[in-house]
Amino acid sequence: MPKRKDMHYWNIPVTEHLNSVVEKAIALNAHVSKADFIRDCVREKLAKMGLKEELETIRKEPDP
Repeated sequence: MPKRKDMHYWNIPVTEHLNSVVEKAIALNAHVSKADFIRDCVREKLAKMGLKEELETIRKEPDP
Protein backbone atom coordinates (compact mmCIF):
# COMPACT_ATOMS: atom_id res chain seq x y z
CA MET A 1 0.00 0.00 0.00
CA PRO A 2 1.60 3.31 -1.05
CA LYS A 3 2.04 6.03 1.53
CA ARG A 4 -0.19 9.06 1.16
CA LYS A 5 1.71 12.32 0.82
CA ASP A 6 -0.57 14.12 3.26
CA MET A 7 -0.01 11.57 6.05
CA HIS A 8 2.64 11.56 8.76
CA TYR A 9 3.91 8.28 10.15
CA TRP A 10 4.99 7.79 13.75
CA ASN A 11 7.44 5.15 14.81
CA ILE A 12 7.64 4.86 18.59
CA PRO A 13 9.33 2.26 20.76
CA VAL A 14 7.27 0.69 23.55
CA THR A 15 8.03 -1.93 26.17
CA GLU A 16 6.94 -5.52 25.68
CA HIS A 17 4.53 -5.14 28.59
CA LEU A 18 2.83 -2.04 27.13
CA ASN A 19 2.57 -3.76 23.76
CA SER A 20 0.94 -6.77 25.41
CA VAL A 21 -1.60 -4.65 27.30
CA VAL A 22 -2.48 -2.70 24.14
CA GLU A 23 -3.01 -5.97 22.25
CA LYS A 24 -5.38 -7.12 25.03
CA ALA A 25 -7.26 -3.81 24.85
CA ILE A 26 -7.66 -4.20 21.09
CA ALA A 27 -9.03 -7.72 21.54
CA LEU A 28 -11.57 -6.45 24.09
CA ASN A 29 -12.64 -3.38 22.13
CA ALA A 30 -13.84 -2.57 18.62
CA HIS A 31 -10.45 -1.42 17.35
CA VAL A 32 -9.18 -3.23 14.28
CA SER A 33 -5.49 -2.46 14.74
CA LYS A 34 -2.92 -0.87 17.02
CA ALA A 35 -2.86 2.17 14.75
CA ASP A 36 -6.64 2.55 15.07
CA PHE A 37 -6.36 2.21 18.86
CA ILE A 38 -3.55 4.79 19.09
CA ARG A 39 -5.39 7.30 16.88
CA ASP A 40 -8.46 6.94 19.09
CA CYS A 41 -6.40 7.41 22.26
CA VAL A 42 -4.74 10.54 20.85
CA ARG A 43 -8.13 11.99 19.90
CA GLU A 44 -9.49 11.30 23.41
CA LYS A 45 -6.45 12.93 25.02
CA LEU A 46 -6.75 16.00 22.78
CA ALA A 47 -10.43 16.34 23.72
CA LYS A 48 -9.59 16.09 27.44
CA MET A 49 -6.95 18.81 26.97
CA GLY A 50 -9.62 21.14 25.61
CA LEU A 51 -8.47 21.08 22.01
CA LYS A 52 -11.96 20.43 20.63
CA GLU A 53 -11.67 22.81 17.65
CA GLU A 54 -8.45 21.19 16.53
CA LEU A 55 -9.94 17.77 17.21
CA GLU A 56 -12.92 18.48 14.95
CA THR A 57 -10.51 19.30 12.13
CA ILE A 58 -8.73 15.98 12.78
CA ARG A 59 -12.00 14.03 12.76
CA LYS A 60 -12.87 15.41 9.32
CA GLU A 61 -9.65 13.99 7.90
CA PRO A 62 -9.99 10.37 6.77
CA ASP A 63 -7.92 7.65 8.44
CA PRO A 64 -5.74 5.67 6.07
